[in-house]
Amino acid sequence: MNNDKEKIREVFEEVYAANVRSGDLQGYASMYSEDALWMPPDAPDRRGVEDILEAFEMQVAKQDTDPTFTAEEIEVMGDFGYVIGTSLATIHPKNAKGDSASNEIRKKFRAVWLMKKEDEIWKIDRQIWNSKPLD
Repeated sequence: MNNDKEKIREVFEEVYAANVRSGDLQGYASMYSEDALWMPPDAPDRRGVEDILEAFEMQVAKQDTDPTFTAEEIEVMGDFGYVIGTSLATIHPKNAKGDSASNEIRKKFRAVWLMKKEDEIWKIDRQIWNSKPLD
């Protein structure tokens, strides 16, 4: 079970962040179960890999994001688990004019992910996050 917790932590803190940072569409898509539900703040829900990927692709087209994820709580129950944590993201809008540092946006999010183990790989099955004030 500790190995499963570590694999979930790796998806949350490393794999997800790397795919967001690089804008890797295939890598991003591969992290989700087929019927995943993506619930972002201030935007419509997305269901299924294709729908989620369409929204992520629009996000990547508008901005570069450099997130740091920290898992705070991970539990595993058989082939299901969850992770609760935070993300601190530095966002650079792509259409910004002038000094990129002055156009930099910093955001903090709280995330809850329901994970599902498929063929020994932990996938994101339900993902919800909301904005939090910067400390």
